[in-house]
Amino acid sequence: MPGVAAKETNFGVMSKDEWGDYALVKGVGPSDASASPREQAHSAFVRLDAALADFGMEFADVARVWVYADGILDWYADLNRARDDFFRERDVVDRFVPASTGIGWSNGSGAKIVLGAFAARQRVPGGIVRMPLPSPLQCPALEYGSSFSRAVELRTPGWRRVLVSGTASILPDSHEVAHVGDLDAQVECTMCAVEAIYASRGLGWKDVSGAFVYLKEASFRPAWDRWLAVHPDFPQAHARSMVADVCRPEWLFEIESDATSCL
Repeated sequence: MPGVAAKETNFGVMSKDEWGDYALVKGVGPSDASASPREQAHSAFVRLDAALADFGMEFADVARVWVYADGILDWYADLNRARDDFFRERDVVDRFVPASTGIGWSNGSGAKIVLGAFAARQRVPGGIVRMPLPSPLQCPALEYGSSFSRAVELRTPGWRRVLVSGTASILPDSHEVAHVGDLDAQVECTMCAVEAIYASRGLGWKDVSGAFVYLKEASFRPAWDRWLAVHPDFPQAHARSMVADVCRPEWLFEIESDATSCL
């Protein structure tokens, strides 16, 4: 979190610096865990907006979203529909579509979905500039019905941060999975796509300030370690991984990350 701590609630924390206020919200679920998965997803987004309001913010300030969906492979289409419904209600697509990660993960509460978000609101005019970034090696997710930006850049007079969405192996100019069944090739393809986003903003692996890897099986960790072994400039502190489903069964590997530089 940039700046210094300013406020804490049941769902998150807020910090501030001279240019903006920043909120990290997590653990927001639906109001009714017995509702249909689609209804739960919509409800969770509404409650996320309410959690942001406790920090004086709204969903329009969100730069990144985390979506943790129990059994994601069984209802991902409905999750997308629920998110699209909420985004239309809040006029998100016509204003600013945040970066996102969508992962299959059981939260232990019985709910089908839990959300998190990182939001930023400027304190002074021009304090924070934000923009969605394209991926040089992958088509926009909006082109195939997933409402998220491949990456987002936040820039202040003192620092900038590039937030890269959860990224997996996709064929260039397509939404099809690349290298089906080939774990090492999926890792390489994915990391090339992430590297290209950072390079487009003059950044590299040395600038990575946060990352997390999702592996379909625990036995896949050696493939990630092999990639790390030949890329020593990737910070080992950000090489953590966990076992989780990605939103398509053919994907074996996904990474979310961000990179930060001072201005």
